[in-house]
Amino acid sequence: MNVDESMLEVYIYETQQLLESLEDTLLRGENEKRLDSDDINEVFRVMHTIKGASAMMEFENMSKLAHSLEDMFSFIREFGAPQSEWPNIFDLVFAAVAFFNNEVAKLQSKAPMDGDASGIFERIAVQLERLKNAPSEDVPSKANESAQVKGAGNIAPETPRSDAPCYKIKVVFQENSQMENLRAFGVVQSLKNVSLCTATVPADLNAENAAQEIVRNGCLIFIQTNENPDRIKEIVEGTLFLKSYSVVPIEIDDEEVPETMRRKKDNGHDESAQSKASNGQTSDNTIVETVSKQNFISVNVNKLDTLLNIVGEIVTAQSMVINNADFGDAPHDSFDSAAQQLHALINELQDIVMNIRMIPVSTLFQKMRRLVRDMAKKFDKDIDLELIGEETEVDKNVIDYLSDPLLHIIRNSVDHGIEDRETRKKAGKPPRGKITLEAHTTGSDVIVTISDDGKGLQRDKILKKAHEKGLISKTDEEMTDKEVFSLIFLPGFSTKDEVTEFSGRGVGMDVVRKNISLIGGSISLESEPGKGTTHIIRIPLTLTIIDGMKFNVGAMNFIVPTVSVRSAIQPDLNSIFKDPDGNEMVLLQENCYPLLRLNQFFNVEGGVTELSEGMIMLITSEEKDFCIFFDHLDGEYQVVVKSLPSYLKHCSSSLDGIGGCAILGDGSINLIIDVNSL
Repeated sequence: MNVDESMLEVYIYETQQLLESLEDTLLRGENEKRLDSDDINEVFRVMHTIKGASAMMEFENMSKLAHSLEDMFSFIREFGAPQSEWPNIFDLVFAAVAFFNNEVAKLQSKAPMDGDASGIFERIAVQLERLKNAPSEDVPSKANESAQVKGAGNIAPETPRSDAPCYKIKVVFQENSQMENLRAFGVVQSLKNVSLCTATVPADLNAENAAQEIVRNGCLIFIQTNENPDRIKEIVEGTLFLKSYSVVPIEIDDEEVPETMRRKKDNGHDESAQSKASNGQTSDNTIVETVSKQNFISVNVNKLDTLLNIVGEIVTAQSMVINNADFGDAPHDSFDSAAQQLHALINELQDIVMNIRMIPVSTLFQKMRRLVRDMAKKFDKDIDLELIGEETEVDKNVIDYLSDPLLHIIRNSVDHGIEDRETRKKAGKPPRGKITLEAHTTGSDVIVTISDDGKGLQRDKILKKAHEKGLISKTDEEMTDKEVFSLIFLPGFSTKDEVTEFSGRGVGMDVVRKNISLIGGSISLESEPGKGTTHIIRIPLTLTIIDGMKFNVGAMNFIVPTVSVRSAIQPDLNSIFKDPDGNEMVLLQENCYPLLRLNQFFNVEGGVTELSEGMIMLITSEEKDFCIFFDHLDGEYQVVVKSLPSYLKHCSSSLDGIGGCAILGDGSINLIIDVNSL
């Protein structure tokens, strides 16, 4: 397959955006039990765009399937569809979306696009035949729907109003953006909500030569509206691959305005003059034209990764320059001033780069709607998915690592957690189950919770299964609920008696914990029998640059994230004691905390052993607060987090509690403490 790489990137990006938009439309329509005329137009537009783009790229299967669906929705636009047929139509289009997504995924991984859509073609043919043979009385408001959606490509103007101003909008698209007529149609559709009357040049945007005409001359859109011109500009600016545009106020009787949109003058009374006067327009016909370039671009995430790595190296280089400067006794005020300015600029650069990489979790959360919909249908359950905090932003890499864990957890909630309708009714619950997916930020972390109102985890069943599989030597009734529930994260564990398409093999939750730990996150469980289960995932907002407190134990240097540090003090020997089990405890501010000696925990030789000679630091973790004992505190540093080489994990068994490493300006290697695993 000989395809230009830049065109391929654009094709993949646009197709993914279109499919996401289509899924949202379908899910919204399925809740309403049907699609309205605007949604039908939207599906038709998406299929038409995918068909044209795929044909241009010579992806035959994609193009043919999109064309087949376009035919079906062309019929629905014209004649409507019976209410009884909409469930089948939704299932059919969802199946097609799954096929499109699979083919695009193959394209991204350089695999052959060899998917077989013959089964979907047959279903479309059968469905179209059913629609054609449906009794006319079964189609609700068919004539009205047809009138509303007929000629979506050939924009039919509504009745002009004498009291609303008219604007001429000219849009010009970037060179080689392709499918200019469909892009113009998208602009018209975007303006539909604020327009009283609309016409275009070329008049028929679906005509064969429309795209070529728009490439040569741009597309003219005439609208009559009472909307503020700034709002019109804002709508037009949101168009992808827009090179420039202009918005010009004109008279509706102007010869340039298409005939179908012009107002008639009644008895020589000039309505347009009234319109101008009522809208404060001057009689000298002054035209103000605004041309604007598009203010956003799409960038390959690999380029952002490279940029972030370079910024990280700049941080390290800055530290080396400042720390190694040696002026002796000579004054160096100018150097200090320049160093401070450099530090401020680099901090600003870091913030900008990090913000560029931040994307809302809505891109991930919305995909879960489709998963819940498909699984609920498969298991014949009624389940609502509630999304909270979709606007929460996290690093792009965090989104990538979070995808699989969310997938497994929500699968378990639907399969294991939510009961069927009858069971829920007997338990006094509403027949429809509910899964809530929520995200919010706390300091430098983002908390994602997935909760359901299902049957909850069964403590006795988990202990029994764990014992049967040899994961625990005996069932200890003294184990806390939290310890028992954590057993489900062990490899090979499953309480499901039968292996299904979605679960039962015990390979899900251990993958969840592993993926989350790879990004320095943690997961915990809360559950109440009969009430439901809540999974709490805590992950860092970003993975690269952190503020940390540096200290040493013997010859080893360590860094703990500043957000986890509550205090660091010289220990008072009178406040340190041992509990009945022989564990060291510290009394601080009338609270007792466990004391962890890092020289013993990490087997570091040469560290301070006498409490009076070292320091203690109060650390807050997800599960509980505790104290660590170390030799000496060096201060606060901003460091670039590097992952540990994989071979170290095979060479050493004492890496528990280490989340990564950092190289400081003096060349020293510092191990970063993972407080949650301590």
